[in-house]
Amino acid sequence: MSTACGREAGPGSARKPAGSAAAATAAGTAPAAAIEGPSNPRQPEPAEAPGALTHATAEQLLAAIKASGKKGTIVNAWASWCGPCRREVPMLQALATNLKPQGVEIVLVSVDDAKDEAKAQSFLKDNAITLKSYLVEGSVADFKEGINPNWPGMLPASFLFDRTAQLVHFWGGEAFENEIVPVVESFVAGRAIDAETRYGLAPGKVE
Repeated sequence: MSTACGREAGPGSARKPAGSAAAATAAGTAPAAAIEGPSNPRQPEPAEAPGALTHATAEQLLAAIKASGKKGTIVNAWASWCGPCRREVPMLQALATNLKPQGVEIVLVSVDDAKDEAKAQSFLKDNAITLKSYLVEGSVADFKEGINPNWPGMLPASFLFDRTAQLVHFWGGEAFENEIVPVVESFVAGRAIDAETRYGLAPGKVE
């Protein structure tokens, strides 16, 4: 059974004042999250070279998803200190090639502290990861609220958004290719899918 790291997705202290989060509504379950901020956030354009990281708030990330025109976008939250994340990211790099023809993109978001940005960059570079990659700007607590208010904070965690940046599926924990592909295929085909796949929290975790 897939397990989570057993650590929260980083501390809640802010690196820089965070922008607002655009509404991201989990299909049929989670309410929309709205954090006050500018109505027209700047959309960062991440470089796709190994190790490249672009700082972004949840609001900016969701705006970029809308602007991409992709049918679907999988956002994977990870950290350089998270063992399951380090296993999962290379798998996602390979999976992205198969999902691209279906109009589905995979992007990564590191929740490492700013002081550990170099560690995240080194991991991506050493593993030749060319997926669009971001580093959370501002507080991780605000990022969690903006991406999915029902996300307890386990890592890794993955989120499938539609072309309007509405959340349609959440994988809470390490997910494997044979768990991701059926959900994506159903989404692309327009079939109903469950709102989330939860693997539970590691010992000591609380909702």
